[in-house]
Amino acid sequence: MMELDALITDLALILIVAGVVTLLFKKLKQPVVLGYIVAGFLVGPNFVFFPTIVDEGDINLWAELGIIVL
Repeated sequence: MMELDALITDLALILIVAGVVTLLFKKLKQPVVLGYIVAGFLVGPNFVFFPTIVDEGDINLWAELGIIVL
């Protein structure tokens, strides 16, 4: 159950950051795809100023699920 909670928390963090960055980039009249790249950078484990996803297994799982949905 703890693994599922961490996975859902990671998903919530990804979606919130992506949503905020998308709104910001739309307001600045910039490409939204660039905003998604910036959001991925902000959520990634190499960026230390915000809470990030630290388990690379979770990142790989969400990336694979995203590709399946795509």
